[in-house]
Amino acid sequence: MTHGGSAEGDSPRPVRPLDLSGRERQVRAAMTSMERIGNAFARYARRSLPFLARHHARIVPALVELVATAGESMSAEAAPRFSVLLGGEDGTIRASVTLAAEAVALIIEGALGGGGQLPPAPLAAELTPAQRALLARVGKSLALDLATAIREESKITLVPLPLETPFPTSGSDSLKLPCQIDGMQIPAVIEIATNAEALEAAARQQGQGPESTPADPRLAEALREVPLDVVAELGTIAIGLRRILAWRVGDVVRLRTATDESVAVLVGGIKKFEGAPILSRGQLAIEIRQRHER
Repeated sequence: MTHGGSAEGDSPRPVRPLDLSGRERQVRAAMTSMERIGNAFARYARRSLPFLARHHARIVPALVELVATAGESMSAEAAPRFSVLLGGEDGTIRASVTLAAEAVALIIEGALGGGGQLPPAPLAAELTPAQRALLARVGKSLALDLATAIREESKITLVPLPLETPFPTSGSDSLKLPCQIDGMQIPAVIEIATNAEALEAAARQQGQGPESTPADPRLAEALREVPLDVVAELGTIAIGLRRILAWRVGDVVRLRTATDESVAVLVGGIKKFEGAPILSRGQLAIEIRQRHER
């Protein structure tokens, strides 16, 4: 069993079969964590690429891949692909953000104010210094978005490394997740990756704790009937009291939430789900899109 998925035009990668009958059953928790990291990265990265909002485009994570790193040659110097490596303090944990060739062209065109009506012009095999400087700035911002998503999910702290840092060509297996830029003229992919063992260890550590004592099943059944407040939070914003007191009927309060972003659903004051607002039988409703286990 494998979680697979690759972008069109990419060369095949050595995807390793996953044997869920042995030790590798533990990798499932890491792959689930990587899925949540990908969803968070997609939200944060959209803010790092503001031109996407102008074209109502979005970033959509695909499926997680477990990939053997031995024999790979994904270099930060390989044009027109562009990669940024992240590392931890102990030097054993690595993550990366890689822009495929189409994403490189799309980001350069969008960052320079391209209209988005036509596909971006193809890039030369060698990026110019100006293009590399622009990609370095955008790539660092995307790397920080990935670092934030990893820290929130697994409590692992990573920082972007210098561009000249060599990418590892062997070692532990990687979890990779292609993120498709959807809504533009051409398909483009931003790929995120990190150590499988690092996420596996983090998931295992967070799952440690004292063994639970079997509860009375009648108590568990009674708890299922306890009413809880469920709140769909459209967005929050901090506003001064003076401005609030000046509000009048018809005033518009702008939120930081984009119209196509997910809505947080809180159960008992704790974020448990993410959804999207829809209309159901003439009433405003929330369609659940994602569940938070923690």
